[in-house]
Amino acid sequence: MLKIVTDSAANLTAEQAKEAGIEVLPYPVIFGNETLLDGVTLTVDGFYERLVTDPAHPHTSQINVSEFEEAFSRPENACPLFVILLSSALSGTADCARLAARNLGREDIYVYDSLGATIMEKMLVCEAIKRRDLPAEELAAVLDDMRSRMELYAIVDTLDYLYKGGRLKKSAATLGKIFRIKPVVTVSHEGKVELCGKAVGTALAIKNVAKRVSDVDENFPVEYLYSADDSLCRRLFNETAERIGGAKTEFAANLCPVIGVHIGPGAAGICFVRKKQS
Repeated sequence: MLKIVTDSAANLTAEQAKEAGIEVLPYPVIFGNETLLDGVTLTVDGFYERLVTDPAHPHTSQINVSEFEEAFSRPENACPLFVILLSSALSGTADCARLAARNLGREDIYVYDSLGATIMEKMLVCEAIKRRDLPAEELAAVLDDMRSRMELYAIVDTLDYLYKGGRLKKSAATLGKIFRIKPVVTVSHEGKVELCGKAVGTALAIKNVAKRVSDVDENFPVEYLYSADDSLCRRLFNETAERIGGAKTEFAANLCPVIGVHIGPGAAGICFVRKKQS
């Protein structure tokens, strides 16, 4: 049986990881000269409090090769590993994991690029947990199919954080400052954060996201997220509830620090899997 390993971008709590028997490797979050570990020495609440008060805008660093080598070499990880990581379009972490596996001569480590982040990555991890008795290649094929039908849409309060983190061009980041425009972002099938819509005011932004939710595959849960304050997320949930049919909902995950650095407070989003086309 495969052991599932992931990173803290998957937005799993320590309790969820422990219950599922998986390992979560933390990303470094750096404020000035201070380096903290996402979910270890930095809590979600503590992060958002500091994000809006610390004059130094935080940045993140990938999990490096030596850290993966150390994790892969622990006795409890001597079994076959299936490692699900943050999109390679957003971080070089997956490449570091592959290099670590090669350095150790471990052919029983399968590194899977989620091409996603936060609740997208979490949903893939949860599906992998259910199917960890499969061979790695077969599990990867299952996740590939799921990922090809997965969609995430989020309303962000401002695009400034995506610009500061180098995830968006300045021209796009200035959009939200004009006429109370609320941007809607998505994660593309190439694993990139992209601006996919805009609305004047929060109410229209919620409707913009809601109309994108259709043909939900009820075999997978629908996940919601928020950053710092869940009030907008609750409004989004109410607007989309009828569109998700009988799918189980998870309400809701506070966006983890390693992603919150780039999104900022005041965001809300939804992630779901579309039905297969007949």
